[in-house]
Amino acid sequence: MEAKKTKEISPDELWKAVVEDMFEEFVEYFMPELYKEIDFTKKYDFLEQELQRLFRKSKTRKNISDKLAKVYLKNGQEKWILIHVEIQGYDDKKFGERMFKYFYKIYDKYKKDISAIAIFTDDKENYKPNKYEYKFYGTNILYEYNTYKVLEQKEEEILRQENPFALIILAGLYSIKSKRVTDEKHKFKVNLIKILKDKKYTKEKIHTIFNFIEGIIRLPEEEEKIYKEEIEKNIKEAREPMGMKELITKYAREEGLEQGLEQGLEQGLEQGLEQGLEQGLEQGLEQGMKKGKMERNRTIIKNMLKSNLTEEQIVMYTGLTENEVREVIKLINEE
Repeated sequence: MEAKKTKEISPDELWKAVVEDMFEEFVEYFMPELYKEIDFTKKYDFLEQELQRLFRKSKTRKNISDKLAKVYLKNGQEKWILIHVEIQGYDDKKFGERMFKYFYKIYDKYKKDISAIAIFTDDKENYKPNKYEYKFYGTNILYEYNTYKVLEQKEEEILRQENPFALIILAGLYSIKSKRVTDEKHKFKVNLIKILKDKKYTKEKIHTIFNFIEGIIRLPEEEEKIYKEEIEKNIKEAREPMGMKELITKYAREEGLEQGLEQGLEQGLEQGLEQGLEQGLEQGLEQGMKKGKMERNRTIIKNMLKSNLTEEQIVMYTGLTENEVREVIKLINEE
């Protein structure tokens, strides 16, 4: 059986998915002051259709991952959060202008308060446009927005963060670094999995972060093999949080790490399934009949005991053996 390969997801789709899946953690990480004001007991929505209607014909959007979220503050007010994740990161002198156009088009159409942030995940050290300025004979515009550059972050500072989204940022940072090293790139992914394994996150949170790590750092075939072997060994040797072992096993199977297991399953599936079903059915029927018979006998014997019948009379009337009757009487007395 040929091992199935997981479909590669583009970086922008990975970022869009993780922002949506971990939205509360995202806002807390990047906008802590706004986070304190949002009422997360009320449903927040992602306004994908609004973005599509406004920017359907834009040629500049292909390298940007956009999210537009509607939230409610604790005072009941509705606010919008515009999130740009810049993937490619080239020297785009019109990036600030694009951000401004996004802002005014959304504001002009929907008249909502908007907080915007641009997250740069590229490897260009001096690229982080944070404003748009326009001046023409006394007419001036200055539009500034929040920015965050993954490349500027320090690993030790990221690890001090309790917010689970810090691991997403660390994975993004490792993704950049892995492009600059010539060998042993797999160590970045192994380190991430070790950190994730030690976190006491929910099974769902672990799954989300794990999938992002797998997608954002792609390795050459030989290093990918080494990485899979190391994480499986690490998971087996240490205590893992709930869901981690199952996730690693699922990934290993999907990626071909357990090709031997798959071949064995293929060769023995019919025989094993047939025998397993047959044995399981027999055992289930046997246990079920035994339990049902015991319950039925217990009820009958209990009523006979209430009628002051002796043990010998119960054996005679029920057709059970003396041992069977005594076993049931023992259970009745223990109730």
